[in-house]
Amino acid sequence: MLALVTIGVFGLFHPVELKVEPIHGSVLAIESNGRRQVLEGRGSVTLRSAATVTARNGAAAEFVLSVPGKIRREFRGRLTIREEDRHLVAIVEMDRETAVASIVAAESPGSPFEAQKTQAVVSRSFLTAARGRHPGFDFCDTTHCQFMREPPAAGAAARRAQEATNGLALTYQGRTVAALYSADCGGHTRTLEDAGWRVEGYPYFGVECPVRGDISGHRIGLCQAGAAEMARRGSTFRQILAHYFPATLIEAIEK
Repeated sequence: MLALVTIGVFGLFHPVELKVEPIHGSVLAIESNGRRQVLEGRGSVTLRSAATVTARNGAAAEFVLSVPGKIRREFRGRLTIREEDRHLVAIVEMDRETAVASIVAAESPGSPFEAQKTQAVVSRSFLTAARGRHPGFDFCDTTHCQFMREPPAAGAAARRAQEATNGLALTYQGRTVAALYSADCGGHTRTLEDAGWRVEGYPYFGVECPVRGDISGHRIGLCQAGAAEMARRGSTFRQILAHYFPATLIEAIEK
């Protein structure tokens, strides 16, 4: 059975209406206000109230969701729209591996392949161990949780990185690590104590980084700039993870 996660999308826009349409000749079953509508292959529906969008049989569907005039993105999953504080909240329930590939595409575009594989393991670890970060859904699609784009196509580097590491996550003392990362640590990562954060679970360690750029982010866990540089110098994703997450193991977790 596939592991599923729920992702709140487009929350930054506080939409009052959402447009949904099928892709790739798919069929959408849309339920709203007690009505059921089926879209086959083309057409769109604008939603201004609570709704659900699935395949005809209630399974995951392929669809385009948009905030008219602002953002448009493809998704693969089950969509739930709820009403909250005079706007709509869009929540996509998707396979965890689809989420991993979508996050790698957003977080590591253009990075060396081993760095993208590193990102895939870290992102999967976070998706597994840090659920429930928002009321009613697990994660959002912004950097508050993890930045996400639409699912990459088969053969794309982000998809291949996800597939090459399928099911692998970081563990510490038998538990999956809610692995943290930031864009550039400036040459050295920090411990949780350095950052003034409470230490629970994995303690994190301050480690040297091969890149001494401008600091961007909290500097805890993986440094994305450093991971990319290590990959350029020939390090594998396992070596990169061992450097930034000492005392952890890379293990297969439940699908």
